[in-house]
Parts: sequence; C-alpha cells; structure tokens
Amino acid sequence: MDAFNKKAYQKICSRDTSLLHANEKPDLISGCLQLMKLHNVLHLSSKYRSLKMKNIMSRDTLIITDTLIISGSYTHSGPIIILNGGLLHFINAHATILGDVYVWGTNSRLYADSSYLYIPQQYFYQRSLIVIDGGIVHYHQTTLDHSGLSNNLVAENNSYIEMTDVQNIGFTTNGVFGKAQISINGTNEAGEYIITDSVRLSFKHSKTILLWHQFPDKAVISFSFPHGDTVQSFEFNNTLSGVHGVEYSINIDTCTNVMWSMMPSTGSDVSISNSKIRSIGLWFKGSDTITVIGLVNNSHYTSFTAGLSDRHLQLNNCDVQTWSLYPMDRAHIDLSGCIVGEIGTEQHSTLTGLNFNCDGSGGYMWATDTSFVMAGFCSAVNAVRSQGNGIVLFAYSSLIGGYPSALNNSIIMVIQSNVLQEPVPYDNACAWFAFIEKPFDTFIDTTTAITGSAWINKTANSQLMNFKSYRLYYQMNGATIWNDIPTDSLHEKHNEILGIWDTHGLLADQYNIKLVLLDNFGNPAEAIKAVNLMPKVLAGMNEHTSQLIHCFPNPVTDRLYIEFNEKLSKHVSIKLFSQLGIEIYSCNEIDKIKNDCFFIDTKFLKAGIYFLNVYSDINFYNELIVIK
Repeated sequence: MDAFNKKAYQKICSRDTSLLHANEKPDLISGCLQLMKLHNVLHLSSKYRSLKMKNIMSRDTLIITDTLIISGSYTHSGPIIILNGGLLHFINAHATILGDVYVWGTNSRLYADSSYLYIPQQYFYQRSLIVIDGGIVHYHQTTLDHSGLSNNLVAENNSYIEMTDVQNIGFTTNGVFGKAQISINGTNEAGEYIITDSVRLSFKHSKTILLWHQFPDKAVISFSFPHGDTVQSFEFNNTLSGVHGVEYSINIDTCTNVMWSMMPSTGSDVSISNSKIRSIGLWFKGSDTITVIGLVNNSHYTSFTAGLSDRHLQLNNCDVQTWSLYPMDRAHIDLSGCIVGEIGTEQHSTLTGLNFNCDGSGGYMWATDTSFVMAGFCSAVNAVRSQGNGIVLFAYSSLIGGYPSALNNSIIMVIQSNVLQEPVPYDNACAWFAFIEKPFDTFIDTTTAITGSAWINKTANSQLMNFKSYRLYYQMNGATIWNDIPTDSLHEKHNEILGIWDTHGLLADQYNIKLVLLDNFGNPAEAIKAVNLMPKVLAGMNEHTSQLIHCFPNPVTDRLYIEFNEKLSKHVSIKLFSQLGIEIYSCNEIDKIKNDCFFIDTKFLKAGIYFLNVYSDINFYNELIVIK
C-alpha cells in the first residue's frame, strides 16, 4: 500500500472522508495526455497488454473471476481487476476504492445499484475506470465520488457502459475507442468524450457534455453544430449529408450545457459553419514539418482558412474559445504568433515555438514519450512539464501560475525564464535552471555582483546527468569575443552571487552577460542577459555615497577600516566578496556598523583582490580592496 493509500485508509477508518492532499506530486495532469497513454497501452497486442497488466498488479490488487456481491460499507486499498466473465456487483453499498478499476474481457461485469462509490484522489486524473475487450459496466442510481477532481474513463473495443440516474462528483474525461458503446440516461455531469473509430454514444436527460469529434485522415466534413447549449435532439453519423469518413455515431436527447469540440487530424478536410466551438485540438501525425501561425483563442472567424499545409480547416461565422496542439508520431511543428489553450507532444514528435502564449484554457504545456518541446520568448499559464522520456526547454519566457516540473525519466530545462517557483524533478527525472537575475544597469569603473541561479537537480533514484560547473562571460554588444568573469564555478548557485564583474577600463555601452551551465557529460546550456553599462557621472547616488564612506588603508594587511561621515539609515549591510564572488564577510547589525569607524579583520584572509559592498536604503557603495 503506497503512502497516499495508507493515509486515505486511515482517514476512512476514522470516518473522515474529507478531500485528501499530498505534496509529493504535482496535482495538474492533462486529461488528453492521460487518455492517450492509456489508449496506447490498450492498443497493444493481448500478449503485451498482459505484461502491462502485470506491472500494475500489487499485493493489494483484487482479481475477480467469479461473482462478488457487496452491500453495506466496503473498502479496498488497491486496484480491482475483473477478468474472465467475473462479476463485481455493488448493491446498496458505500464502497471506497483506492485504485484503478479494470473490467477486461467478454462478459466481465461491474454493476452498481443504489450505491455510493468513493474513489479518493491525490491529484487530478489519478484514478481511471478501464473497460476493454467486451467488458460491461452498469451504474444505476449511483454516486461516483472522485474527491471532486477530474478522472479518466476508457472504453475500448467491444465494451459497453450504461449509466442511469448517476451523480458525478468530479469531472470525467472519457476516451472511447474501437467499437465501444456508452449510453447515459440522467446525470448531473456527463463529462468530456474523445470520440474515435466506430464507437456509439447516446445521451438522454444529461448535463455538461463536451464532445470531441475526432476527424481522421481522409475525413470530409461540412457541418454546422446546433445553436445554444440546450439540445433537444441531435445526431452525428456518416448517413448525414456533409459527413464522410467517420464511422462513429452520436445521439443526444434533451440535454443541457452541451459543448462542441473537434480534433481534426492530418489529411482531413473540415468546414464548419455558424457554430460556437468550445475547443479545436489539432492532431499532427506522420513525419511532416508543419508551420502553425495566427491561431488565437476566443476569436470570431467570419471566413477563416487555417494556414496548415497538411489539412484543410475552414471556419465560417464561427466562434472558437480554445485552440490546442497535439503533435504525434514524428511530426515537427514550428509555432509562432498564437494564443492556444494547451500544447502536448508525444511519441517522437517535436515542437519549436517562439512568441506564443499558452493560456491554460485547455490544459498546459507538456512533452511525453521521447518527444521534445522547445519554447522561447513565450508565456504560459498553469504549468510546464516534461514526463515519460520527454524533454522540455523553456527559455527566455514567463510562467504565470503553476510551476515547471519533470516526471518519470524526463528532463526539463528552464533558461533565463521568469517563474514563480524553480523547476522541480520527481520520480527519476532531472531539472536544469540557469538564470541571471541582476544587474539590469551598472556603471563603468566599478565592481558589480551578478546574481542568479545555476544548478542541475535530480532525484535520488535518477540515472540522468549531474551538475559539473558553470562559467560567466561578458561581451560588448556587437562584439564577437566573450571575456571571462571570475566565478566560483564548481559549486551550484541558488539565488545568490554568481560572480563579480569588474568594469574598470570598459566603455559605456550595452553589454551581454552570458551564463554557461555544464553537466557531467559536457552538455552546455546558455543564458544571456543584456545590461546597460553607464558612465560613472550618471551614478548620482553612488557618487554621493562615496562622500559618506571612506575605506582605508587600501591595500590592507590586518584591518580594513570603514569610516562613515554622516548618520546612516536604519537598514545597512556590509559584505566582502572574493574575486570569485564568494561571500567572505557579512554584517547587517546596525549597532555595530553605526560607529564612526568600523573595521573588518583581514589578517586571516589570503592575499588577493576582494570587493567591498555597502548597502543602505537608497544608496550602494562598492570598492575594490587589495589584501597584501
């Protein structure tokens, strides 16, 4: 039993069924990503599916091959697998299930009548109901409680799911594949459905339905969705005029809050008119390179043809709330000038994006399997994440809300980007962070501390790269040569001084500061920040401060005296740094500093060049100190 299930079990035994939280893993997961992962596993041959099934089994797995009828209170800590025509039937039960449920094989059945099924979740999409190869699920007058969090349901092949008068506590993302059938008559929240292949869907007297119509290669669609979110009667199948190349069917009878979405794939020909579309998720398959530009969320399109070379997508008098992008196979996407809701790469695909915004209205930004996302000069909301064996490079960008993270065996690299929280690795993953925070401006003929972060972190079990070193350089704008800045290069830096830049003898101009982060395999990542180097005559406060403070002797042997000619403010600190930017001495106790003459004992310091910084509320003073 894992830590979360143990905690859940203890709370349930004490009759405490409040929502459980744990900080061990991030709580944001894409429903589309989860469904694609589950579908890929289920699409394997029976032999390999069996191997995958063995991987999810544990000592807590309940395997049912006969008939098990449960009434009253019941708790199971772990997955439940119903096989070989087995039946699990809840009748007037209050059951707690701490794991996924699999209904696998012809006539394997899960029934629930007049019951309450509590499936607590630690984070979104932690739990799934998976019905495959002829499995059957019947829910009647039953409540499904997933802690109020989103969850997954996957129906594959010839499976059949029927729900009548069902109360959902938690939004369900449903993936329906093969020849699966789902029939729902009466629910407060039906959820969203990714509709593919030859499936059959029927909804009656239900609320909150989001239908993702997947349009495959060679599909030809010319269609208008109904107006308004209340639908008395609707059908979609290939017997309708304007619908060709799809094998699934959808029927709706007297439902409310119905939303229309679609997933047009590579090779499709789709024209939609006079419709309000909740989301368009573009699937990119094959190995072509496609340019995506100019897609903007919350847009009205009078007459719009998407500039996509691999398909035809026409919108006439349509409103689109969210665009999302899903590269697959070995597709490569060049993205720019867009505002989209979600970006997710999988399999061996790649995406290179510049100057775009992922606003989180469809999810977040992620890469899984062995795919790669490189995002530069962009902004994102919610999260940026790598997982599987994916790699995400997030550079010169901003993340508003959420934080960057890496799961499984993946790598996330955050380079010179503004984030609310530094990247976090989980599982066996690795995170890079290279960021120059300051300075923004400084002056010639002085010494300036360069602050920021330079580190590579991984989990204890990770076999990925380690931090080796970092270097700092500066370059006048337009020059070709980078000049070295002395650093404490063999130690990681976390929001501290990276190095001291000596600007004596430099010309006033715009300069670039470069931070090079190296792993133990020699792989580099570079972060560059522009800095204005101004004439000393503009340093009004510094010039004034230099009249207030006098340091002597310099060069110094035993004691460095600092004399203050005027009363100091309440907030003063004195710091002494080595040439590598290592803090040697610090004092911010006003009672000690406010004496007319303050000294630092230097007799135990090695001979060399040091940098003295004195900070107050509005002034800053620095001086190069030589210790003999």
